Amino acid sequence: MASTEARSGADAGVPIVVWQIGVGIVFLAAWEAVGHSASGEWTSRPVLIAQRLAEWLSGPVYQHLATTAIEVVVGLVVGVFCGTVAGLLLGRSPVLAVVLRPIIVAFYSVPLVALAPLFIMFFGLDILPKIILVSIVVFFLLFFNTFAGAGQVDNDLIAAVRLMGSTPRENFQKVVVPACMVWIIGGIRIALPFALVAATTGEMLAARRGLGFLLSDAANSFDMTGLYAALFILMWLGLAVSEAAAAMERRLLRWRDAAE
Repeated sequence: MASTEARSGADAGVPIVVWQIGVGIVFLAAWEAVGHSASGEWTSRPVLIAQRLAEWLSGPVYQHLATTAIEVVVGLVVGVFCGTVAGLLLGRSPVLAVVLRPIIVAFYSVPLVALAPLFIMFFGLDILPKIILVSIVVFFLLFFNTFAGAGQVDNDLIAAVRLMGSTPRENFQKVVVPACMVWIIGGIRIALPFALVAATTGEMLAARRGLGFLLSDAANSFDMTGLYAALFILMWLGLAVSEAAAAMERRLLRWRDAAE
């Protein structure tokens, strides 16, 4: 029965895929036609964009991809760790929450894009200021998610474990942290696309390499073909990051679907 349902679901999905491909082809054809009929100065053409992508894929684009990937991964690791720890500590400590949470909220209210020039002046044009920017963005997302989860841990469960002779450290490690895993993983899924946005934004402001640098360099030289090509790469990279985050959530939280 399961195979029949899967087969019927796949059959039902085929027309959708065909429609999606058809819409994409029509869109590209219309774009190509507009590019031919107009001057193409601002619209460029899909054929020219494909040619530019082929040129970039022969070598030049990989160092830019690697730079952006390093900024996203390192910033993500630092931001997830710091945001999770801060969220857990403040979520389970009312005194710390009262003292520090308003300060964190105040910093969160500052537009993070406005901080990028400050980081660039302090740390230069290399990848460090972009890593810091990504870390801050991820930190806030993980902090608020984890803080909310830690505040909803069942105190009766902690009291029951304490009656069995557990220490405060064991309560934290074996009750609070596992109970917050859904919130933490959900925060990571939300943070992944924002990490890419933060890295690209920092590169657009000032950088020597990276996908954001490719984008800003093409825009500054009015190279519309290069601009659309860079946007195309960012679009597919963002889609890949989003799908990877969704797959990670499904894999790590597969027990939740089984419980339901």
